[in-house]
Amino acid sequence: MHDIRAIRDNPDAFDAAMARRGLEGVAGDILALDEARRARIHAAETAQAEQNRASKEVGAAKAKGDEAEFERLRALVSEKKAEVAAMQTQARDLDQQLTEMLMGLPNLPLEDVPEGADEDDNVELYRRGTPPAFDFAPKEHYEIAGVIPGMDFETAAKLSGSRFVVLRGAVARLHRALAQFMLDTHITENGLQETWTPVLVRDEMMRGTGQLPKFGEDSYQTTNGWWLVPTAEVTLTNLVHGDTVEAATLPRRYVAHTQCFRSEAGSAGRDTAGMLRQHQF
Repeated sequence: MHDIRAIRDNPDAFDAAMARRGLEGVAGDILALDEARRARIHAAETAQAEQNRASKEVGAAKAKGDEAEFERLRALVSEKKAEVAAMQTQARDLDQQLTEMLMGLPNLPLEDVPEGADEDDNVELYRRGTPPAFDFAPKEHYEIAGVIPGMDFETAAKLSGSRFVVLRGAVARLHRALAQFMLDTHITENGLQETWTPVLVRDEMMRGTGQLPKFGEDSYQTTNGWWLVPTAEVTLTNLVHGDTVEAATLPRRYVAHTQCFRSEAGSAGRDTAGMLRQHQF
């Protein structure tokens, strides 16, 4: 999440960086919300001080037998108590809005990142190998004759709806073998530690890896509040969530093979054939 202090110190630089990400003039909205939040906090603190002062004076008025002053101070204490509660509630609400706004913004680009509207403006830094040139029309993965019997989208649609698949026979075996190959390669050749993790996580875990709030609509949430992971990155990264890690134990390198789930809410009509953009994969 972006540091609000850095935005306060240099809003123009923040806006200039965000403009490179296609967002214009965001610092003004952020600072307006921040100022409103800070004003409520200050108002709550001021009212609290007035309440405390009046509370001390109530006893003195009672001791003097000044009933009129006693009742006035009692009413003032009650008024200030309500004012404190109202200002604190408003401050919390504004703080939540500010947090959601900051978390929903993309990272600032490094200065050497080339500008561009989309992938067409990407700069190729290097190329490894030569893209193959075929003397025939290549088939999609789901069009290969040997694959068709083992990749059943029709039955999956009956079971679950669109964007699911049932794998059978050799295709299911290949699917399992590829996962095993990936794990073995990373464990034996790259030194990663194999890890098995839950696929249901809490809000704070999704926030920890940036899935929330920006990509909430692309994920699935259960009725009791858990989220289905869209990638094993969520659980692997959050293994140390909230922990202070000894430098001597770094780096920690993990690998996992999990079922993942995405709603793909924003991908209507894009790469939806075959096993691309599945809800479960």
